[in-house]
Amino acid sequence: MDQLQALAENIRALRAMHGLSLSQLAERSGIAKATLFKIERGQTNPTLDTLTAIAETFDVTVIDLLTMAPSPVVDVVHAGEGVDMSDDVSRGEILRSQVIGAGTLEIHSQTFRVGASEVSNSHGAGAREHVLVHSGTIELGPVGHEVEVSAGDYVTYLADCPHRWHAIGNDAHVWIIHTYPRAAAFIEG
Repeated sequence: MDQLQALAENIRALRAMHGLSLSQLAERSGIAKATLFKIERGQTNPTLDTLTAIAETFDVTVIDLLTMAPSPVVDVVHAGEGVDMSDDVSRGEILRSQVIGAGTLEIHSQTFRVGASEVSNSHGAGAREHVLVHSGTIELGPVGHEVEVSAGDYVTYLADCPHRWHAIGNDAHVWIIHTYPRAAAFIEG
C-alpha cells in the first residue's frame, strides 16, 4: 500500500473514530473541505503543513497518518467495548465502520448446533466476515487463529481462507455480515 492510500484510509478511520464529518474536520483543522476530500480519495499529495494540521487535530503524529498499521488476523470487539452512540431513545455502540465501495454485502442469521464443527471454504480474495454473537458461545475464525466469543461479542476477519465454526456448551446464534470488494458472482439465499 502506498503512502497516499494509507493516508486516505487513516484519515477516514480517524474521522469515523471521532465522529467527525468532512466539514467538521475542515473547520477544526483549518484545511479546506475540498482539499480534505481529495486527500481522502488519494487524489492529491498534501504539503507538510497540511499533514501537520490534520495530525494535530487528531493528536497523532504525521508518521501515524502516513503509516498503515498491520491488521490483526482476527479483530474482536467484546460487549461494551464499541464506540458509545447512546441517546435518550436508545442505547447502542458502533462496532465497526467500514467503507465497502461498490462491493457486495450479505447478512446471514445462523444458529450453530452444539457439538458440530464446520469449516467454510474461502469466499474469495478480499472477502471479510463480520460476526455478532447473539446467544451462546462459539469458537470461530481462520483455521489456526480461532477465538472463543460469547453473546454480545463482535469478531471480524478476512474470509479468503478456510475458517471454522464450533458452538460450545449450547447452540450459538450469530449474525454474519459478509463483505466482498466487488460484486459477487452469486448471493446465497
